[in-house]
Amino acid sequence: MSEKVAIIVRKEVLENLKSLRYWSLIGLFVLLFVATSAAVGSAMRGLRIPGLELGRGRLVVQLVGSLSSAMSYVAPLLGIALGFSAIAAEREKGTIRLVLARPVYRDQVLNGKILAATILIVIAVLVSTALSLPISVTLHGVTVTADDLSRLMLSLIPSILLALAYYALSLFISVLSDRSSRAFLYCILAWILFTFILPIVASMIALSVLGPPPAISFNMTRGGQLPPQLRDYYRKVGEITSSVLIISPNDRYSTFVNALFTRRSPQTTSYVDLGSIIATRWVDLAVLAAYVAVFTLLSYIFFVRRQEVR
Repeated sequence: MSEKVAIIVRKEVLENLKSLRYWSLIGLFVLLFVATSAAVGSAMRGLRIPGLELGRGRLVVQLVGSLSSAMSYVAPLLGIALGFSAIAAEREKGTIRLVLARPVYRDQVLNGKILAATILIVIAVLVSTALSLPISVTLHGVTVTADDLSRLMLSLIPSILLALAYYALSLFISVLSDRSSRAFLYCILAWILFTFILPIVASMIALSVLGPPPAISFNMTRGGQLPPQLRDYYRKVGEITSSVLIISPNDRYSTFVNALFTRRSPQTTSYVDLGSIIATRWVDLAVLAAYVAVFTLLSYIFFVRRQEVR
């Protein structure tokens, strides 16, 4: 790392560590995670279904579900908060020309900002998890094993990639924008698209392809299972929906994290081994990494070629 890049990294990191916005997002994650896990735990304890035991394994899975749910909302917002104003705000204030007038190359400016954002994202994810996980474990009253903890720590990798994916997208939008407010609006629209609109579109596509579910009368009290026709129908719905959502970083993150805690069978608490998960779900990490790589590359290309007029 060159001295100029190191100066930019230090400046960006220190400014954000002193920022109320940065720590507010960490606090939001902790509150959302704890509230979600507490609500789910209370609902499960109040649920009484014959033959269903509320064991340690189910509570850990619910804990991970709470983590995945909270992180899938907050990690993108963290990436957006760090990226939308990275270039647009300095261009808006006119400071970008002053920076580039010095013996600093454009790629060094982006290198410093990207490295600083990576450091800040890693800090935020680690601090958020370290604060919220003990609280949620205590609320659930569940003992987390070494295997549970190792898988929880492994889930931090896609969490960091998800935040970086949205940061890279937001940085690209910031490079193209003249105003930070406009960049922020476009970033939020992208988040809404992936978080809310795309899942609805995927479900509509599945229903348009397969039509409504077959009208079959059945009694859930007998065996507690759906008829084969309905199971096959909903399996196909899931396959079509997953095919559409393969481009969604949010869905790729949730799918991978949930796979880490998939049990071998309903009768056991042992998880599917990590080798099998990596072999079958590597595409999830690949999509997240592709978002980071593609939009980072586009940011370099457009920023280097653009002439600053303000």
